[in-house]
Amino acid sequence: MKSKTTSSTASTEKTKKLKKELENDDEYDYIAIPPDGGYGWVVLIACFIINMIVDGFLYAFGAISKDLQVHFRAHEWEVSLVISLACGCYLLSAPLASALCNKYGCRPIGIIGSFIAAGAVGASVFSPNIRVMWALFGFIGGIGMGLIYLPSIVMVGHYFEKKRAIATGITVSGTGIGSITFGPLSRSNEKEMDGAEVFGFQPTSPLLHDNEKTNSNASLDKSGKRARKDSSVSVRSRQSIKADDAARALYKEDVLYQADIQALPEYQSQPDIPTYVQNTTVVPDEPPNRKPSPMKAFWDVFLKMTNVHVLKDSKMLIICLANVCSMIGYYTPYLFTTKLAIQLGVSEYRAVLLISIIGFFNTGSRFVSGWITKLPKMSPLMVNNIGLVIAGIATLLVPLCTTYPLLVIYCAVWGTFIAFHVSLSPVIVCQLVGLELYSSALGLTLMFRGITSLTAPPVMGAIRDQTNSFNIAFIIGGLAFILSAIMHFSLYFIDKRRKDEPQQQNKPVNV
Repeated sequence: MKSKTTSSTASTEKTKKLKKELENDDEYDYIAIPPDGGYGWVVLIACFIINMIVDGFLYAFGAISKDLQVHFRAHEWEVSLVISLACGCYLLSAPLASALCNKYGCRPIGIIGSFIAAGAVGASVFSPNIRVMWALFGFIGGIGMGLIYLPSIVMVGHYFEKKRAIATGITVSGTGIGSITFGPLSRSNEKEMDGAEVFGFQPTSPLLHDNEKTNSNASLDKSGKRARKDSSVSVRSRQSIKADDAARALYKEDVLYQADIQALPEYQSQPDIPTYVQNTTVVPDEPPNRKPSPMKAFWDVFLKMTNVHVLKDSKMLIICLANVCSMIGYYTPYLFTTKLAIQLGVSEYRAVLLISIIGFFNTGSRFVSGWITKLPKMSPLMVNNIGLVIAGIATLLVPLCTTYPLLVIYCAVWGTFIAFHVSLSPVIVCQLVGLELYSSALGLTLMFRGITSLTAPPVMGAIRDQTNSFNIAFIIGGLAFILSAIMHFSLYFIDKRRKDEPQQQNKPVNV
C-alpha cells in the first residue's frame, strides 16, 4: 500500500515539475482545445446539412436514373457511369480536399466546392447527351462534392473532442435523412399514399475557418496568444509549432477519426484533453537543406494521405482489398432496387420509397453500431464482419424477391447491416495502424473505394444490358460482400500468428 502511495506521489510531483518547466513555453499557447460545444453546435448543423444534401442526393440517384435513361435513350451502363464518376471523384478527391483545407482552411474550400458542385449539377440539366452529363454531373460535380464533404468531417473533429461520438452520429445521420427524403422528392408530383398502400399491406451557418481561434474553454490575452487552462503538459509539446501551424486542423492526427476518441489508447494514456491534443498535434519538420515552401501545409497532408508505404503491412493491404470487394456491391441496391420494383409492376412512387427505407434503417443502425461493439465479444471487427455476411446473404436472395413486400424486407435488412461496415471501418483501420498512421491508412482506403466506385456501377449496368435482368448484378454484389467479410475475418488469424511468433522464438530448442 505504501509503495502505491509513494508511486502516486512521485507521479504527481513529476507532473507538477513538468508543468513548471513548460510554464513559459509560448508554443503551447497557440494550440486550440476543441470547445465541445458553443459555436461548434452551429457548425455541426451545417455539417449535418452537407451530409444530407451530398450523400442523400447521390444515394437517391437510382430514383431518377430511369428518367435519364429514357431521356438520353442510353444503355444501363451509360447511366450508371454518371453516378460512378460522381462517387468515384468524390472519394478520390479526399487527399486533395484535405490538403487544401490544411493550407487554406475549411470554410473557403467548402464554399468553393459548393459553387463547383452546384454549377456543375445545375448545368447538367441542359446536357445535350449523356457524355456531357458524365463530365458535368460526374467528374466536375463529384470533385465539387468532395470539396464540400471533406471539410464537414474535418470541422466536426476540429470542434468536438470528448463529444466526438455524439457529434459524428448527428452529422452522419444527415446521410440517412437525405436518402429518406430525396427519393420521394423526385416523385413529388405523383399521388401520395398512406402507409398501408406504400408497403402493400392491409390492416446554415457557414463553416468556421480553421485559423479562427474560437474556444469556450480558453480566452485570448492582449498579445493574441491563447491563455491556457491548468493541465499537465507532455514533453512532446516542446516541439516548435508556429501559431499558424498550430491552428491548422489537419495537423491533428485524430481530426478525421469519426468515432469515440475516449476509447483510443492515445487518449487514455493522457491525463487530460489539452495534453492529449498536444500529443496528437504534429507538424512535420522541413526537410534539411531545403528552403521553406509556402505550400508546405498542403504537401504535408497530401503526401501523408497518399502514403502507399502503409500497404507494406499485410493487414492494411487486406483491409484495402476487402473494401474493394464491399464497394463492388455497395451501389447496386441504391441503383437497381427501384428499377427492379418497377419491373414487378410497382408504381414509381412506391418503388422510390425503397431507397427511403434503406436510409431509415441505415440511419438507426449507425447510431447503435457503437453500442453493439461494447457488448462482450462484440469487437468492431466482429460486428463489421457480421454486418457484411448478413448484407451479402440478403443480397444473394434478391432474385427470389418477386413481390414488393419482400423487396421492402430486403431494403430494411440490407440498410441495417451494411451500416455496420460503413460506420465501423474507420475504427477498424485506426485499431489496425494506430492513430499516428490513421490519416495515411484512411486516405488509401478511400482511394481504393474511389477506384472501385468508378468501375463497379457501369460494369453492373453492362451486365444488366447483356442479360436483361438485375439478378446477376445482385448475386455478384452479395458474393462480394461475403468475400469482403472473409477477408476481414482473416485479420484474426494474421493477428494471432503475429502474437504467437515471439512465443515460438522464446521456446527452448530440443537437442
